[in-house]
Amino acid sequence: MPETPQPAWTSFGKHLRRLRGQRGITIDTMSTLTGYGSSTISKYENAYRSPKRSFIDKAENVLHSDGELVRSWEDAKRSELDPDWHRRVVNGEEQATEIKMWSPLLVPGPLQTRGYAYRVFRDGGPLDSEEEVQRLVDLRVDRLETLRAKNDPRLLSIISEAVIRTVVGSPAVMREQLEHLLELDAGGVVRILVLPLSTPFHGGSSGPFRLLSFKDRATVVEVEHASGGELLNGGTVTRLVAVYGELQTWAVPPVASRDLIAKALGGLSE
Repeated sequence: MPETPQPAWTSFGKHLRRLRGQRGITIDTMSTLTGYGSSTISKYENAYRSPKRSFIDKAENVLHSDGELVRSWEDAKRSELDPDWHRRVVNGEEQATEIKMWSPLLVPGPLQTRGYAYRVFRDGGPLDSEEEVQRLVDLRVDRLETLRAKNDPRLLSIISEAVIRTVVGSPAVMREQLEHLLELDAGGVVRILVLPLSTPFHGGSSGPFRLLSFKDRATVVEVEHASGGELLNGGTVTRLVAVYGELQTWAVPPVASRDLIAKALGGLSE
């Protein structure tokens, strides 16, 4: 049976091949210098097999990449641990031209600060190791910059007023988070609208979701639940597009939304 590439290792394989080419080292020479077979190295470069750390250490000594190869390998290892649903969601977001987010309880993931994200993952995964929590935090806080670097989609986020009123972690953590939201909005990175608590429309009470729009295909919706998330299409998209339209109607305008965030920030205790 023919081997198939492992998605988590595709980027690493290209990185290894590029570094080897830049150094002018043939695959046979690489084999001689590392003690690994040419066919094995070829499988690493084509993502058919994942290398062990022992190979990485030897390859680093040959390629002199100042730790670049090690970091690429570590990124691939972390990606390998990501569940299939996470990879599908990530791929969808990185191809989208516009992402519209709705969050009734928490600041949307891509907009979270490190301290805020840590508290969310720590409280939500009491059985998780500290290493696992930190890995999830790293993935989350890097997400916005990755999206901007990959495809720079237009971002719109509607959040409930409850999100900016509920203290997550501590007043200091919340202060940093609210300041971050104001900076993102002021910088034009994302437009943030606040849905007041007094709003009589409750169509978004079923939970957070994101609408992903593309140039060449139909809009899909990313829904979140306790065990992760998934991408859906069809009737669910039609329904949630309508819900989002109502949320935009009931949310206060941009200037008033910034004022509400600033007011919540000013109300935090020291």
